[in-house]
Amino acid sequence: MRGPWRAALAVALHIGFLAVPAALVLGMVGITAYTIRYDLGDGLQAAFAALLVGGSVAMVLRGVLRAGPRPPLGVVVEGEAQPQLWRRLRKVAEAAEATSPDELRVTCEPTLRMRERTRLLGLLRGESHLELGLPLLAGLTVSELSAVLADEIGSGQGGGPDALAVRIRNAVIEAERDMVGGPTKWLFSGYAVLYKRFTAPLARGRVMRGDAVAVRLAGKRTTMAALRKRVGLELGWEDYSAEYLSMATRVGRTPEILPGFRAFLEHPERKQGLAERAKESIATEKPADAARPTVAQRLDVLKRASHEPDETDDRPALALIREPRRDIPAIEDRLLVEDLGERTPWPELARLAGRHDVAVKAGELSSAVEQSGVSTEPTLVGVLTAIHRGETADLINPALNPGLAPELVDEAVVDTMTELLGAAVVDALVRSERAHHELDWGGPSTVQLTDGRALDPDKLVRPAVLDPRLVPGLHRHLVHLGVPLDHAQPAAEEPEPKLSGIVSPVRYAEESYDLLVTDRGLLLLPDRTRWMYRLLAGALTPVRRSEHERLDRLAATPMHRLRELEGAQWLDSRDVATAELHEDGADWELTLDLYLDEYAVSEVSARAAESGESDSPDDEGLTRIRIRSIPDSGARGAPYSGLGELMGARMTTAENNHQFE
Repeated sequence: MRGPWRAALAVALHIGFLAVPAALVLGMVGITAYTIRYDLGDGLQAAFAALLVGGSVAMVLRGVLRAGPRPPLGVVVEGEAQPQLWRRLRKVAEAAEATSPDELRVTCEPTLRMRERTRLLGLLRGESHLELGLPLLAGLTVSELSAVLADEIGSGQGGGPDALAVRIRNAVIEAERDMVGGPTKWLFSGYAVLYKRFTAPLARGRVMRGDAVAVRLAGKRTTMAALRKRVGLELGWEDYSAEYLSMATRVGRTPEILPGFRAFLEHPERKQGLAERAKESIATEKPADAARPTVAQRLDVLKRASHEPDETDDRPALALIREPRRDIPAIEDRLLVEDLGERTPWPELARLAGRHDVAVKAGELSSAVEQSGVSTEPTLVGVLTAIHRGETADLINPALNPGLAPELVDEAVVDTMTELLGAAVVDALVRSERAHHELDWGGPSTVQLTDGRALDPDKLVRPAVLDPRLVPGLHRHLVHLGVPLDHAQPAAEEPEPKLSGIVSPVRYAEESYDLLVTDRGLLLLPDRTRWMYRLLAGALTPVRRSEHERLDRLAATPMHRLRELEGAQWLDSRDVATAELHEDGADWELTLDLYLDEYAVSEVSARAAESGESDSPDDEGLTRIRIRSIPDSGARGAPYSGLGELMGARMTTAENNHQFE
C-alpha cells in the first residue's frame, strides 16, 4: 500500500478507535430514549445497560487518553541564556519545514530526542520538548550537531498525513508503556500492536526523510560522519560512566563531567578503540523492528546522495554555548540528582578513588580470610603464609561467586586472589605514602611509586599465586618495596545488594508478592495491593500513577530496610543449590533448591516452607521453593537478566527461555 493511502487509513483507524465507543454509547442512549416512551420497564433496563456500558467505556477511554509520555528529562535552556544554540535550532527547523520545539532541555545522556505532549493520543498537537544530550555537545562539531538535529526534527515534525500517523504511533507506544495492567491495558495492547504494524513503513519513511533533510542542510559526508559518531559516543559514554564517573560516586565528589568526557574521547587509544567498536556495532546491528532501519541501512542509502554544502563549520559544538567555562558547570550541577560534594579536578579524583578502591578490596580479602576457616591472620604476611602452604582455594572461597560453573572455579581462585592480594599490597603502599594512583584516560588509573616507577600489582603477585614455591621471592620483593607486611584492613561488612529489577506481582506461598532481584539474592515482599486495585490501575490514571510511585519507592529504598519489613522473605544466593526455570508461553515458574540449615543466611518463614509451594527435593537437607508469574506480572528494570547472572551455572532453563538469557 502506498504511503499517502496508508497514512490516511492509519489516521482513519485511530479516529475510529476513539469514535466507535462514543458512538456505541450514544446509540444506546438513543435506544433508551426511544424505548422509554413506549415501555417504562424496558426503558429503565435499557437505561441501566446504557449507564453500565457508558461508565465502562468512559473508564477505559479515560485510562487510555490520560496515559502518555513520561515527564521530560533534563534542565530547561532558555533562548536568552543560549542564543547561538537556539538560533542553530531554529535554522534547522526552518530547513526541515517544521516548527521549532517549544522547549529545549539538556540531559546527561548521549541522545537526542523530540517529545510531544499530544492530545487524543497524538491526534492533536501539544507542547514539544527537544532533549539534547551534553555528550553530543562534547563529541560533535557544529555541522555534525546540525545534521543530527535535522535528522531528529525532520523525521518527527512537519505536516501531512504521514507525519500525523507517525505522531499517533509514538503516542500509542508511550501510552501502552505507561499502563500498569488490568483490562484497559489488555484491550489497548491489541490495538497498539495492530497500529504499530500498520504504520511501521510510515515510521521508516520518516526516518529516511530526516536523513534527507540532514543531507540538504549539512551535506552527505557530514551526515554520514554524524551517524557513525553517535554510535561511538554512545559506546564511549557507557565506558566513561562506568570507568570514570563512577569514581565520583564512590568518593562523594563532583567531577568535571564534560571536560573529562572530551579528554576521554581525545585520548589516542580511546579514539581508535571507539572507532573500531562503532564500526563493528554498525556492521552487526540487527533491526529492532520494521519501523527503525539500522545505521548500516541508513548509511547505504546516504551513499547515493550527492549534495555537499559550500562550507562546513568544524568548530566543536560547545562553541554554541555562550560561556562554556561558566555555563557548562552550572548545567552539570543542575543535572546532578544529589550533591556529591565539592567539585574536584580529575587527577585528584583518581587518587581518591584509587585509595578507596584498594581499601575496599583489602577489606574483602580480610573478610574472606575470617570466613574461610583457615588458621591464619588477615595480614599480608598471614595471607602469603597460607598461599605458601597451598591453601589458596580454601582461603579465597568465601569471595567467589557461588554460581560459578565447576570448570571455572580454578581460574576464578587465581584471578580473585591475585586481584584482592594485589589491592592489599597497593593499599599498604598508599597508606604508608609510598605510592599513589595516577589518572590515565586510556585505561584504569596506574599505580606510581614515590620514585616515579609504575607498579603493576597483577604482575607482582600472580606468579606466586599460581606457584606457591615463588612466595618467598614475592616476600623479599615486598620488603624491598617497603610494603608493611603486617598491614590489614578491617573485614568488610556484608555489601548492600544492588537491585537488578522488579517483577510485580508474583505467586509465592499461595500469596501475592513483589519479587526484587538483586546481585546477592532474591527479596520477596508481600504485595498488599488488592486485585480490584490492579483492575482500576488499568483504567484510572491516578491509581496507575500511584502504582508506579509505589514500585519507584521500592526501587529507591535500601535493601537492608526492605528486608526489615513485615513478611519479607530473603533468599540468599549462597544458600541456593540449584535453580530451574520453566516457561509456558508468557508464564514462568522458578524452582529453587536451598540449604536452609543452621548455617543458612536466608530468611524464609516457617509458613512459607510448610506451604504447598515448598517440598523436599530428592537430595536430603534441601528445601524446594517455587515462585510463579501470574498473567498480570510486569517487569521493571532488568530482573530476568539479573536472575541469570545471579544463579549462573546453577540455573537450568529450556532452550526457548530467551527472556531469561
